[in-house]
Amino acid sequence: MKTRQSLARMLRALPVLAGAVLALPALVEAAPPALPTLLPAGPLSTKGNQIVDQHGRNVRLACVGWNEVNSHILFEIQTRLMASHGFNCIRFSWVNATMEENLRQIDFIAKAAASAGLRLILDNHTNEPGHNDRDNWGAQQRNGLWYDKGGASDGTDGGGNRGTTTDTKFIKDWEAVARHFAGNQTIIGYDLRNEPLDLPGMSVWGGGSDRDIRLMYLRAGNVILSVDPDKLIIVEPPNGDCRGVRNDPLTYDVPGKLVYSVHEYPAEISGQKVDSGPGLIKRMNAFWGWMVNENVAPVFVGEMGASMSSPDSKAWAATVVPYFNGTGPDGLKIGEGGQGVSTDWWAWGNLEGQNPNGTLEPDWKTPRPEQEAVYAKLRQRPLGE
Repeated sequence: MKTRQSLARMLRALPVLAGAVLALPALVEAAPPALPTLLPAGPLSTKGNQIVDQHGRNVRLACVGWNEVNSHILFEIQTRLMASHGFNCIRFSWVNATMEENLRQIDFIAKAAASAGLRLILDNHTNEPGHNDRDNWGAQQRNGLWYDKGGASDGTDGGGNRGTTTDTKFIKDWEAVARHFAGNQTIIGYDLRNEPLDLPGMSVWGGGSDRDIRLMYLRAGNVILSVDPDKLIIVEPPNGDCRGVRNDPLTYDVPGKLVYSVHEYPAEISGQKVDSGPGLIKRMNAFWGWMVNENVAPVFVGEMGASMSSPDSKAWAATVVPYFNGTGPDGLKIGEGGQGVSTDWWAWGNLEGQNPNGTLEPDWKTPRPEQEAVYAKLRQRPLGE
């Protein structure tokens, strides 16, 4: 799994940065650019293995994860750079313990995204903010659950932090987020939980226990859709293994809003034993590709990426790009007129010393060519093509 110390740094810094954004509005043009890679206006829904716009046209999310903001660059400038580099949405995180603060921060991010024609997906990342290596700087909750108080938890998040979020509070927090952004069309979807794990004592798919994340997804999704029926509901089964969905799928009260999610990284980041070639394709087909091939539901690769400086990462990219696009051997069957699988590239900015090390050179403007060569192949095709 990834180490993302900068996520915690960014969340602490945003209130200060937000003031800087409002102080210099004259530097930003009023109208968003008219780029063919941007998503169309209005709410999105699902149809078979495709995400569609309000007119039924197939679209493709080409998101970028945003976890570090350069304090010398306005939000609006960065979001316009994202759009000019072919991204059409941002995946941005919130944490239960700091929810109120995070919502205020996201308001500024959403305003900047709208100015560039970008949309937002909000993901619940952890219950507590990251503090150190023990809790992996908040990159992934160590106890593998969606709560850290009561139930199957030991009263902590598994990373040394005392729990503050029960299962009940988790659902109520998502309801509060949904109410806060109801009617806001910049926000297109909610990724209900980041990277739940399936080790002993952690999350399971089905069964009705206090570790049944499918049941949580059902409850949380229906609560959100009762408040705002326009949003996509994005769910990630434990460890990205969607095989349980075949016999125990999710069905929401509002149809056409469910997207399944997985994360795919090369071995140097994920620790996967097989991360390229036929072996990786076989695993992806078994874990989640079958839902695309059988036209069950769309899949969103909610995180992917690498610094793209090693032979391992290049072999990984040479496998996953054609697979996601439906052009590789033994890969996905997208269907005539369909867009490729939606993705989220980790991560925007310049994150020197990390892997992935960010999309930008140290000037915070120029794309890293070795990364752009990969994510440029995952952009949305112009609508109607």
